[in-house]
Amino acid sequence: MNLAHKIKRQPGTGNIIVLGLGISGRSAAALALRKGLTVAAYDQKNSPELENYRDKLASDKFEINLGWEGVKFPRADLIVISPGIGKDSLLGKIAFGSGIPVISEMEFGFRHCPRPIIAITGTNGKTTTTELTCHLINSLGISTATAGNIGVPLCEALLSPKQPNYYVVEASSFQLDTCASFAPLCAAILNITSDHMNRYADENEYVSSKFSIFRNISSPEGKIIRSDLMQYWKEHVSSKEKPVVFSSENFRADYYFDGTDIFVKGRKFMSFSDTKLLGTHNAENLLSALALVFSAIPGASMLRLREGAKSFMTGPHRLELVLKINGITCINDSKATNPDSTVVALKAVGGHKNVCLIAGGLDKNMDFSPVLGEKNRIKAAFLIGECKKRLANMWKNDISCIIFNSLDEAVLAACDMAEPGDVVLLAPGCASMDMFKDYKDRGQKFTHIINRRFESEK
Repeated sequence: MNLAHKIKRQPGTGNIIVLGLGISGRSAAALALRKGLTVAAYDQKNSPELENYRDKLASDKFEINLGWEGVKFPRADLIVISPGIGKDSLLGKIAFGSGIPVISEMEFGFRHCPRPIIAITGTNGKTTTTELTCHLINSLGISTATAGNIGVPLCEALLSPKQPNYYVVEASSFQLDTCASFAPLCAAILNITSDHMNRYADENEYVSSKFSIFRNISSPEGKIIRSDLMQYWKEHVSSKEKPVVFSSENFRADYYFDGTDIFVKGRKFMSFSDTKLLGTHNAENLLSALALVFSAIPGASMLRLREGAKSFMTGPHRLELVLKINGITCINDSKATNPDSTVVALKAVGGHKNVCLIAGGLDKNMDFSPVLGEKNRIKAAFLIGECKKRLANMWKNDISCIIFNSLDEAVLAACDMAEPGDVVLLAPGCASMDMFKDYKDRGQKFTHIINRRFESEK
């Protein structure tokens, strides 16, 4: 799905509209003002925080409209839309029907970015691979920073007075949908599974969104995909051109993991056990990161990259060990926000019927049946959130399911059921915004509940 309007690069003067005043919209507005543009911002919400933001920053050059329920926007050269605003929402319909070019914050940032960009998209593993790629390039002695969907919008990163040599950008499909000229030096699609089906007409539209990341990359060496995406590649990119391929199943791939070792172009790079990473999915994240580094920096030192891979550690909320006590292992994988990531977590930490799985959250109309493929690892499922009843109805014939009204109740019940050798795993398979601020808030609350529960036994 390409909702972008192709336009020429904008000069340093003019009028732009910013839709949505979350972190993405605020950063776009700040960069626009820095570039001498006049900004009119609109948000349908009206909270004390937004009112405080308006009172502090509104000026002749920056008009801020809160609680907006209008029917059209004033004349402008450009609309920068936040990724959370869908095309079928009120703001989205008015924006795309206005005749004004509409682009994402990431696209707006790209147009003002003085450094090469390395981009990463996919359903799962984006954040880890973004951090890992940045870490590997930094290990070469080259300054690199992360930006995008990872937490710091590209526009915000560009406000820093000191710019790195490269940016590694995590790109979501919502951001890619409204990109026109976004042209990374190289890019990787890690995987594609069911997600965000509430924003796309069908799977093909979602796949098309992901593959649009390659639209403005000319060299095949800059296009990196997992081997099982080749059919999508032929449909959405080229049946003749060959991308760079990584795999944990196809030994003919350019970057390959055989279950023990990492191979680069047919040569052993290192033993995976020498890293601090867990699971085949993280081996694939390392493969894609290495492919990106060698694409962006040909001739990069193997020795330095090997040392960089050894020293890298994943961030919190991604298969994070919270506590191991009385033979029970408690793991926070709150970043598992779709069914496939729950499957990945179960494969990484589960044995036979030893996982007390805490799942559920915001229902985005995703397919949760793949989790049933790992039913023999699950002792019981402790279900929360908006889609808890749907999950129970889908899983109840194969998995023992218990429904709860709160995370606190679910976690405590899971801990009570767990025995030595068991794993209490938060891998919700859903977004968090029905009950929490974000996945970090959910993970932090899980960690707090676990520590409180076992405090007297430490």
